[in-house]
Order: sequence, then structure tokens, then C-alpha cells
Amino acid sequence: MKLFAKEVKKIIFNNYEFLCVIDERPEREFISFKIYPSNTKTSCFSIMFPWKANWETNLCRPMVCAKLIQHAINSGWDYKIKNALAKIQDGDILITNLGLDELE
Repeated sequence: MKLFAKEVKKIIFNNYEFLCVIDERPEREFISFKIYPSNTKTSCFSIMFPWKANWETNLCRPMVCAKLIQHAINSGWDYKIKNALAKIQDGDILITNLGLDELE
């Protein structure tokens, strides 16, 4: 049985270190997935997932984190700029579009 909590994952993507913070605390309305560049931590790409996303994919898997980082960068988020903020409110669309439910 999985315990719902806040997890921090360090992911190297394109030779750059990122921190992925996955907040799955039950008192929250959504699962929050935030990506920070490890050197500044002032820039952030935030994705909100509905709880049903937890049944379709494991957001804590490194391959899922890497796909979401790649999507953030492809969407125009420049993690090298200080205070660069971006947010996706409805992240469950990404599960199908990025094939997150098929990653192991």
C-alpha cells in the first residue's frame, strides 16, 4: 500500500539537474507536480493532476519525471531564467498525450 506524501526526486535531464516535487497529501484537492532547476529553485513549472491520475500512472517514476521535464521545456519554460514560472492546471491531458500511462 502506497503512503501518500510529498516526495522529492532529483532527475538529470540533458546534463542538467532538476528537482521534481510530487505532493500527494490526501488533504489536497489535486496532486501537485512541480519542477525546479536545482541551481536556482526560483523558477518553477507546476502541473496539477486530478487524483485519478494516480491510478493511471506513477508520477514518481524517473521516466515520467523526465517526460514532464521535456514537455515543460518544449512548452517554452526557460528554466535558466530566474523566476520563470509556468503552470498547467489540467495535467491529466498530459497522461494520454505524452503516453505517461505506458511508461515503466
